[in-house]
Amino acid sequence: MLKIDVLQYLVEHGPGRTEVELAKAIHGDKGYQQQVNQDLALLLGKVTVTRRGEPWRYYPV
Repeated sequence: MLKIDVLQYLVEHGPGRTEVELAKAIHGDKGYQQQVNQDLALLLGKVTVTRRGEPWRYYPV
């Protein structure tokens, strides 16, 4: 399973998570925001997720 698929699953089953929360869900306590930025940008481009708020929180479309 690819990381982008895992991110999609996490957003669908736990909406409202931040980039840091998503990174830690995948990489453990040492997860950081930059580890998921590129894949989240791809999901935003495919319009399968949306982001709101400050800090950005991700939700399924």
